[in-house]
Amino acid sequence: MKKADGIVFDTIGLPLANIQYMKYGKGAPLIIFPATISRLENWTNILKFMGQKYSAYFFELPGHGKSSKFSKPFKSELVADTYRDFLQALGIPKASILGFSFGGILTLKTVELYPDKVDSLFLISPCVSCKAIKMSPYRLKLLRNLLSILFYPYAQKQILKIANNEKTVDFFISFLQKVGKIEKRIDVRDTLLNLSHHTLDTVVHQLHEVLTADFEKDGWKKPSNIACYFAMSVHDPLLSYEYTNDFLSSHFNLFKDTFFDYKFHQFPKEFDLNYLNNNFGHLLKLI
Repeated sequence: MKKADGIVFDTIGLPLANIQYMKYGKGAPLIIFPATISRLENWTNILKFMGQKYSAYFFELPGHGKSSKFSKPFKSELVADTYRDFLQALGIPKASILGFSFGGILTLKTVELYPDKVDSLFLISPCVSCKAIKMSPYRLKLLRNLLSILFYPYAQKQILKIANNEKTVDFFISFLQKVGKIEKRIDVRDTLLNLSHHTLDTVVHQLHEVLTADFEKDGWKKPSNIACYFAMSVHDPLLSYEYTNDFLSSHFNLFKDTFFDYKFHQFPKEFDLNYLNNNFGHLLKLI
């Protein structure tokens, strides 16, 4: 265990994986679920923001950072199981959970499997279904076909050769921005240059869930006593605000929403704690 700038960093051994996590603040427990890319250094400002009201925890997904990979292929169900084990190891009976983007899928799966261990659900620009993705059916089909190739070890090896190379990584980023609609404001260069095989394999499985998730089709049941707090931009370039709001409002009896008008999906890197407090501090009063 170590401590820096008020944040406690530690690693904990769980049945499914060894998890690196960080904690900040005092209050009721809140577990922040990762998005597609899960590194501690990218989440310290959100952790501190929420830690002003909660005992906030953030953990790196198995397969990312210093968290070990699952022994089985990555699935959101395994992350829900890890949440259960994480609470048990820390002696926490139940907690509120927060999900951003891909974290929407992870938190909804957790609510589905372990509703008795969830107090409240906070969702920020969440991915709740492949139906919410702002892409044409043709582009979605193209992405699914491309992704199916990346399940093969040889294909992953070739991707790593391109991503880990200073001479080719920028071309790869341009390809991702054009085909996958990754925002140009998001800096992924260092992430790709240092991308490992086990992280790439995990991301491939994560993206598969993003492109195929459909809780309505799977018969997702409405939780009766879990409050859902939802915030999203009506101009989100990647996900449909209308579909997401309709899905959540119809699947939670206790539902409260708020919307923004910014034109990006992911917070830019320069959004520090002061900016979050000045622009979103009022949200802490609502929860």
